[in-house]
Amino acid sequence: MPRKKLLRSLPSLPKRLVVGPREHKTERVLEILRNLASAAQEDQPHTFYSMRQVVEAFKVPISTVSRIYGRLEHEGILNRIRGSKTTLNGLKYDRKLSVRAFIGLPGSTSRFLTIQNYRMFFMRIRRQLRSSGFAAVTLFLDSPDPAELVDRVKKYEIDTLIWLEPGRLAEEASLQLNDLGIRLVGVSDAQTPSLPCRYEVRRESAIKAILKDWQSVGLKSAVVVSDKSSGATIAEQRLQEILQEAEFEHKFVSLGASAIPAFLEMLAQKQNTGIIFSSSSSSLFSFRAPEIMTQFFDRCRVALVAGPADMPFAKVSAVRVDLVMVDWQLVAERIVNDLITQDAFGSAETVVFEAEGKLQVPLNQYAQST
Repeated sequence: MPRKKLLRSLPSLPKRLVVGPREHKTERVLEILRNLASAAQEDQPHTFYSMRQVVEAFKVPISTVSRIYGRLEHEGILNRIRGSKTTLNGLKYDRKLSVRAFIGLPGSTSRFLTIQNYRMFFMRIRRQLRSSGFAAVTLFLDSPDPAELVDRVKKYEIDTLIWLEPGRLAEEASLQLNDLGIRLVGVSDAQTPSLPCRYEVRRESAIKAILKDWQSVGLKSAVVVSDKSSGATIAEQRLQEILQEAEFEHKFVSLGASAIPAFLEMLAQKQNTGIIFSSSSSSLFSFRAPEIMTQFFDRCRVALVAGPADMPFAKVSAVRVDLVMVDWQLVAERIVNDLITQDAFGSAETVVFEAEGKLQVPLNQYAQST
């Protein structure tokens, strides 16, 4: 396929790079491109050099050029919309009206409505994207059909998908998305993702801190309340390993066919035992029986590994619980910054975010009531 010709307003790139003894090659290329862009700017935007052309001209790695273009984009000089297509912003450029790229955020409707930890990711990343000049749309996936997802992505002309906990649907659609030039950035939240993820949230250290505090107050065993239908926030096998390392006697239980009041009363009868909700089951219980769940929190030492439990349509009490909290604002800022610099795509290294264990904090300071 013949290479597209540049517009006449762009001069030819230098055939060789001259770097002074005290100059850094990256800074020198940045300076050259900034000067060329300034000289070629017109009232309206037009095509700029592709990253591949810069690589060939200056004999530098594409990762270096990607970082340079990211800086020029951040300065408001360039605008990258999709793939390698890059435009030089016009002299009448208004940054507030410019869109860096169109970002899609696939998510589960049921989890968004019922799980605060899940919902907070979308709220923080969406706000951070929009404040940084991206257009963002949440794609609620109620159908497991990858073709339907691809159609919606094409309809919205999405450039990149940021996928929290990519599962089978992401895996099945990934090849089609790649063929369309749509990039997928995965975020793993302690589950086993179906695709490699650039970003990962880890909760192990926070759980260990909570267990250490439990031991200091005389707790000798733990009961883990799991709910496989809603997806554990941390793999039960890994949680079992952590409990064994901490020398805690433990067992796993689930609600099953039991009524919530009877189930919680059974747990509350256990002596010198901490209760761990390893999944979103705490939100399910709080949604169905908020008052009973509040009384249970008040009677027992409870750790919510999946973060605060929502109590819709009920006043959240000041009962104290142990929480594993993720700083989703920090996660959002790092991902969006990496999108700007293109580091979200150019590295195989996983960026890890460590959750924090908060001991005996008032639930009403963290949980949402509506």
